Amino acid sequence: MKAIALLGIVGLLGVVALGAAAQGTSGSEHAAKEVECNKQADAQDFGIHEYKRHRFVIRCIADLPQLGS
Repeated sequence: MKAIALLGIVGLLGVVALGAAAQGTSGSEHAAKEVECNKQADAQDFGIHEYKRHRFVIRCIADLPQLGS
């Protein structure tokens, strides 16, 4: 089960990277967006649900709307 989740996360990161490349986002812009999204995630209360925090950050970087809890 963990292997499937890990593959899903790696796949999602690949999609985000391809999307950033397609939009012409430079590495420094992507890094700045990731830092900002991590700051926003730090302000949230995810408790022990690290996967929810990770999903929040990935969706933030990709400029996708956040899903409900």
